[in-house]
Amino acid sequence: MNEWTWNGARWWKFDFHTHTPASGDYGRGHRQQELQRQSPKEWVLAYMRADVDCVAVTDHNSGRWIDQLKAAIEELKAEAHSDYRKLYLFPGMEISVHGGIHLLAILDASKTSSDIDALRGAVDYRGTPGQSDGVTRKSFVEVVREITSAGGIAIPAHVDADNGLFQVSSGMTLQQALDCEEIFAMEMTDQNAPKPQVYIDKKLSWTEVLGSDAHHPSGNAGQRYPGSHFTWIKMGCPDIEGLRLALMDGPLSVIRSDRGMDNPNSHAALALDSIEVSQARYMGRSQAFTVRFNPWFNAIIGGRGTGKSTSVELLRLALRRKDELPKALQPEFEQYGRIYKHREDSGLLTPDAAIIVTFRKEGAWFRIQWNPAGDLAPIEQEIDGQWRSAAGEIQQRFPVRIYSQKQVFQLAKTPLALLKIIDEAPEVGYDSWSKKWRTEESRFLSLRARAREIEAGLAEESRLRGELEDVKRKLAIFEQSGHAEILKSFQKRTRQQRDIEAWEEGWTGAGAKLRKTADELVPDVLGEASFDSDSASDNELIGHAASVHSRLLEICEGVKGLASQVDEAVSNWGNSKETSSWKQNLDAAVRAYRELQDNLAREGAGNPAAYGKLVQRRQIIEQQLKELDERRKQVGKLHSQADDCLQHLLTIRRDLTASRGSFLQKILQGNRYVRIQVVPYGARETVESEFRELLQRGEGGFEKDIGSPNGEGLLGQLYGNIRDAKDIEQNLANIKDKIKAIHLQQIDTAELADKRFATHVGKLPPETIDRLRLWFPEDSLEVQYSATDDEQDFRPIEAGSPGQKTAALLAFLLSYGEEPLILDQPEDDLDNHLIYDLIVTQLREVKRRRQVIVVTHNANIVVNGDAELVVALAARCGETQHECEGSLQEQKVRGTICEVMEGGREAFEDRYRRIALGAGHV
Repeated sequence: MNEWTWNGARWWKFDFHTHTPASGDYGRGHRQQELQRQSPKEWVLAYMRADVDCVAVTDHNSGRWIDQLKAAIEELKAEAHSDYRKLYLFPGMEISVHGGIHLLAILDASKTSSDIDALRGAVDYRGTPGQSDGVTRKSFVEVVREITSAGGIAIPAHVDADNGLFQVSSGMTLQQALDCEEIFAMEMTDQNAPKPQVYIDKKLSWTEVLGSDAHHPSGNAGQRYPGSHFTWIKMGCPDIEGLRLALMDGPLSVIRSDRGMDNPNSHAALALDSIEVSQARYMGRSQAFTVRFNPWFNAIIGGRGTGKSTSVELLRLALRRKDELPKALQPEFEQYGRIYKHREDSGLLTPDAAIIVTFRKEGAWFRIQWNPAGDLAPIEQEIDGQWRSAAGEIQQRFPVRIYSQKQVFQLAKTPLALLKIIDEAPEVGYDSWSKKWRTEESRFLSLRARAREIEAGLAEESRLRGELEDVKRKLAIFEQSGHAEILKSFQKRTRQQRDIEAWEEGWTGAGAKLRKTADELVPDVLGEASFDSDSASDNELIGHAASVHSRLLEICEGVKGLASQVDEAVSNWGNSKETSSWKQNLDAAVRAYRELQDNLAREGAGNPAAYGKLVQRRQIIEQQLKELDERRKQVGKLHSQADDCLQHLLTIRRDLTASRGSFLQKILQGNRYVRIQVVPYGARETVESEFRELLQRGEGGFEKDIGSPNGEGLLGQLYGNIRDAKDIEQNLANIKDKIKAIHLQQIDTAELADKRFATHVGKLPPETIDRLRLWFPEDSLEVQYSATDDEQDFRPIEAGSPGQKTAALLAFLLSYGEEPLILDQPEDDLDNHLIYDLIVTQLREVKRRRQVIVVTHNANIVVNGDAELVVALAARCGETQHECEGSLQEQKVRGTICEVMEGGREAFEDRYRRIALGAGHV
């Protein structure tokens, strides 16, 4: 709360029953004398350190310390004490009433010690101030009325303990107390303590509060000390009127600390803090128009034409949520982002208009900005007190839901739009699902493309086999002539000779290279001209240089010796090769080949060199055919992988349907107004257009062959004879197979209504057929609603009235999500029964986990929904202005509601325990 002082109501930590040293029994025990000397500052600091917000000072029949405590608070503030925090002090007194009953009197924070003294006199207390040694002369009911007349609140103290109303009252006194209309709250030390039967019979529901009744500044577990026992109270700024109304509200505005709840001031991690509009046509002209929000339930009210809906649409504009509107509503929205050119123009902006939305996200502050020129930084973050530009997409970083009544009605008519909203739920995980789908989709298309690429090369096989037959036939001629062995031997020996020659090239001339290296190895003698012959150090260095030079000469001679050895090895190799049997075989093969050449020439049988070329060509062709066989196997493997990929994609697609169904089942479990079921592949309204786009016939044509889901043709088979989703999957697979067969010209065109359809499909790129195999119709939603609580009364939403359709969709939209939710007049078309049972009931639950902003004309939503902030707008001088704003615990807010809202006063009177206050103080 120190980080965000939001507008409207919050929960305040309130101690209803405390004692100071002004009570005679304060500090009772062995340290009483020491504790009685405690200073007002020390007393106040004990509550500040316990993070208590509000303290009712209720000493026994005394208000002596009230003024001292107020002064101590101001001194601590002026001193800037390290433990200082805002503490609201409510003057009060624990009055010992006639009959021995203790009664807490709590007055407005402006009252003083003298006001408490005056009250003590008015109730005619006969005893010592600060002690409980006496009682009032006036009765319990009379004391209550005196407290009320003083503008205070009377609360029976510890009713279930000593001196409590339920413990010490006689039957008549208790009866009178229970009939007292000014009593609406009581202090109970044990929330499980039994209540008198007469209280139960009267069906009373006094609000139960808890105070510490602390008589010591500190203590251990089980004891009573500052911060040990308290009550959370919801109101705006703490004052007696806000406290009174909160106590009359009961559980909606009061939480005892012994309920074990965490701090109720916790709120969603993401919330709108404010919207600021400058220089719009009817808003922010004289000065910037700003609305600051509460993290829970905000109600924007006002008469017709006061700018309530405009505020919502400008929020939509700044938060870049236009695309979430149904297409039918987008033209109407255009006026909010358009600059008007003349009086009759419907545009609602000026050229200098600007919208700034301040967000609080996970403890950090952000500004979302928009203006017609587009020159404002879209996102800024506050860092070290400065606004700095920040990166990211607004829709992704700052999720928010904005729905007008018209928008909700459109969603009821278009289930696919509602499906998109469902997919945005984190529980569905559509984004991660989509990434998984795209990854597998890309893999499938890649596998198919690689297979086609390889298949294109397989077309050479027929030509190669024909050429191989021709080569073999020519080779047979040579082989039948009996010369094959000579040709083979010649080919073998000449091939060996080429390999040997290539090998020799690698080391021939190595001796010469070594000699050249030896010559380059020895440097010139180091010149002595630069050195001093009389210098011992110079002579030493020259001696070292001479040693190196001498050593290098020795190495040089060694390298030259190696060169001679290399020359000898080369010579030996040449001699060995020339005298080898291999050389004899080579010479014999060459002589036989030349003799064959001469013989063939004399016989006119052709050139024997052709044989070698034919043999080589045969080898090349056979290798190519072998490679083609391997590629054919690879194609088969790629097709198998692609088929596995398709099966995996089917599983992924089924997972999406299952996630959607599980999400809807979870969030709508027990919902009395709406049921939504996912129908797998059931979006019949989009099937034909999607199918035609895939076949590149979006403009129409081939109606009889393509058909429609509810008619004839291919698509007519999709939903025929189905029992479940698997039947649709099989029908879809059959349709895809038929398109593939048509594309490959493997079907008799007589089966088609129009032969041109086969021509069209045959010309489609193969990639198009692949993408068709990836296609699955979208799911649809079966929405049912009930206008009653009867489980048997659910019926299709298509049969409902506009109000019933809206109610059903609102029931769903309110059922899930933690991002801010903005509703514009959701009550339109709804009767009061639906407004209370649907909107009011769910708003009370929803606002605990998410911020809600509702524009409404209905007081039931505002009052019975228990809005933490009410912003009332008015139109003055052609501009939207603030009429008032604050919490329901403020008199001016209640008065405005009664004046401007439909059913205002009736709504207050319908609200539990607000009857008297609404009538008497509004």
